Amino acid sequence: MHKMAQEKEDQIKLDFARRRRRQMIAIATTCISLVLLALVANHPDIFGSYARNDILSAQILLLAGFIWFNIYNWRCPLCKKSIGPDINIRVCRHCRTGLR
Repeated sequence: MHKMAQEKEDQIKLDFARRRRRQMIAIATTCISLVLLALVANHPDIFGSYARNDILSAQILLLAGFIWFNIYNWRCPLCKKSIGPDINIRVCRHCRTGLR
């Protein structure tokens, strides 16, 4: 019985590690994309002329996509509740499951 509990705990930690890695990639990708879009808006000679409204729309869509992904991804593998803003969390604040 103890072996099964350890396997489940290991699986939860592995699942959380995947979620955390995806979260970090999403944060980095979103930040870099927002900066690139801001550069394009301020320097139209880089990629050609784009309407500022188009760039603003792209930034809003990018942020909306990140928020949606965050809601979907950043959940406890066991209780499925939101983990919260802490990227380095070690224990779920809802079910007290060890995540790392």
